[in-house]
Amino acid sequence: MAIYSSCPLPQAGKSVLLLCVLLLACHSLLLGRPSLSAEVDSHPASGPGRKTSQLRLQETLQSSLVLRVTSSQHNVTVAMDQTVIYEDLDPRSGRGLHVLVLHQATGAMMAQRVFDTYSPREDEALVLFLSMVSEGRILVMAVKDEATFQLRAPARSLLTGLGSSCASHTLGWRDMWALVAVKGGARIAEEYKKSPDFSSWGAGVFLVTEVQLFPPQEVECGAWPETEETERRRLFCDSVEGYGSVCSCSSPAPVVFDPPPVLNNRISGVPVAIIASNRPHYLYRMLRSLLSASGARPEMITVFIDGFYSEPLAVAHLFGLRGVQHAPLGLRNARISQHYKASLGATFQLFPRAQYAIVLEEDLDVSPDF
Repeated sequence: MAIYSSCPLPQAGKSVLLLCVLLLACHSLLLGRPSLSAEVDSHPASGPGRKTSQLRLQETLQSSLVLRVTSSQHNVTVAMDQTVIYEDLDPRSGRGLHVLVLHQATGAMMAQRVFDTYSPREDEALVLFLSMVSEGRILVMAVKDEATFQLRAPARSLLTGLGSSCASHTLGWRDMWALVAVKGGARIAEEYKKSPDFSSWGAGVFLVTEVQLFPPQEVECGAWPETEETERRRLFCDSVEGYGSVCSCSSPAPVVFDPPPVLNNRISGVPVAIIASNRPHYLYRMLRSLLSASGARPEMITVFIDGFYSEPLAVAHLFGLRGVQHAPLGLRNARISQHYKASLGATFQLFPRAQYAIVLEEDLDVSPDF
């Protein structure tokens, strides 16, 4: 029963009314909530090997997600189901084409890159990166400021192949644009706003679309053998993208190497310290060349990462190597010096009998006879 009044009640009447409301609320809660015995009786088969319907509901996998993508002069934002997963609001940086790669079964963000296609050769880097993304991944793209001045025909053709109807000829100077597509599949949604004149920017684009997710069993590769190497590969490929054939189901790139031994090797017990930062693709290439070199011993190699970056650490673990993350100290050259100091100190702590250490940076290519 509800009580409505346009007049204020006296103080005593207010107290009585408040007490009645509290009693009614408690009575409703008691009637609406079943007893503990009722909950147990409603699930007679519950036990260590079974889950209640409530737990089963919580574990139900999401079948779709809603993406909201903003593209404007000073803003690129991507939100997933009301949660912002990527945002660049700095007016002094981030010009160009922003690309996000999402997992097609979970929606997790696997990679994000910014290609300043206003500048020369960045369109080539864009083409290379997209070619290294696995088939089936969800791609989200958005323009910030300007992204077409050096966006040449090969890159435009690739974007058109992803389903864009604007990239080939329509997308121009200071236009705003957003695209959601599936690699190797079809375009999901696309929005475009043209700049009114040469000195102005197009109006902001706000794209909203629903993306259907795939069941996890349809995404997993069943052709990989059940080995410790495969477990590392699977963990890597479920969280990181842009490494080409590493995650190929039919012909995966090797992550375990068996280089020939070196006769009379007098440095086999010398530890190797890899000085790394947040350049995981450089690190990947360097580790492949190092582990392929004659006499390489993975147990003697440690990757030291300046900062708590997850992707370089994932690359180290992919090859079965030890990875150590250091909290950054200082700025610019001082930060680099502190990272070297911490890495060398940790190396000799890990290998207390070592008298020497080999130090390599992440952007080197190691020769086969190293």
